[in-house]
Amino acid sequence: MLAISMFLVSCEDEETLFVTFEDVALSADSIWNGSDASGKFTTSGFDFNNSYNAAWFSWSGFACSAKTDTKTNSYENQYSVIAGIGAAKSAKFALVYDSASMVSSSAIKIKNAMLTNSTYAYLDMKNGSDYSKIFAAGDWFKVIITGYNNNVKTASVDYYLADFREGKSFLSANWAKVDLSALGVVNQLTFTFDSSDKGSYGVNTPKYVCIDNIGYSIAETAKKD
Repeated sequence: MLAISMFLVSCEDEETLFVTFEDVALSADSIWNGSDASGKFTTSGFDFNNSYNAAWFSWSGFACSAKTDTKTNSYENQYSVIAGIGAAKSAKFALVYDSASMVSSSAIKIKNAMLTNSTYAYLDMKNGSDYSKIFAAGDWFKVIITGYNNNVKTASVDYYLADFREGKSFLSANWAKVDLSALGVVNQLTFTFDSSDKGSYGVNTPKYVCIDNIGYSIAETAKKD
């Protein structure tokens, strides 16, 4: 009984914190995409890195958004979430394009995150385009989340944003809580993509994922420091 009690106290003492993006300064239906050349936005002690090309008005990495258009199938609608709202009905969320990293100022124990498709990626997989196919049996699209602690890889978690393998017909249209606890203690997460739809230049599927409500706790090593 004593061992059980100590375990319960230990679990209760480990407070779960969340990155919600609600404190990022955005007006309704607006976005931050790095055009200020800052190279990142920061919230809850995390840097969400970004690369912006002013010559092409293009970006990669992280953006933050309050856009919720679920109908427009266009690159012009790249900042919207197919769920039509942030996780837990929040106003804001983040999204990754191409590849990205988020960096913590101290070691954390990562727990979970809410993920879903962007509207652009969802409608592209559903309807196809000049560059990509309509998803059918055998197709898939996933985001790969990799943890690092002081530049040493801890583990990776794959989350399928579309999965048409083995008789399935899943295409993420709602926020889902994804377990990231296998990544362990980290101070950096990276996000990359893979898909069954590839061409001469790599993945044809628009490489986006929307992310919100990242759950974590402060690692014991960081508490001691």
